[in-house]
Amino acid sequence: MNSKGELGRRGEAAALDYLRGIGLNLISRNWRSGHLEVDLVMEDAASVRIVEVKTLNAGDGFDPGENVTADKRRKLIRAARAFYVQHPTFKEIKFDVVTVLVCDGEVVEVNYMPDAFDALG
Repeated sequence: MNSKGELGRRGEAAALDYLRGIGLNLISRNWRSGHLEVDLVMEDAASVRIVEVKTLNAGDGFDPGENVTADKRRKLIRAARAFYVQHPTFKEIKFDVVTVLVCDGEVVEVNYMPDAFDALG
């Protein structure tokens, strides 16, 4: 991969493909409100899913999910509140994480963690 941005875009594309493959529908990609951002906003029949995507090179030696820190979770919760204000829904809002490992420029693993955390932290 040439850059961190390229690695992230590759991971987001792989995550989106995976989530669509399990029946989720895309509402928004890289949704922003001020300084807050959500990588993917997806939905199913019952819920809106705020999805954080973490991508790393496979040789880095640790789980990309470890990068979803308490501070990052707080920011995602604030972003979800802002999203809800702009797009009110009766559906439950859930927080998911997708980790993507890349080796030699190719996606080698996608892990989906539905309901990875809740708005209470």
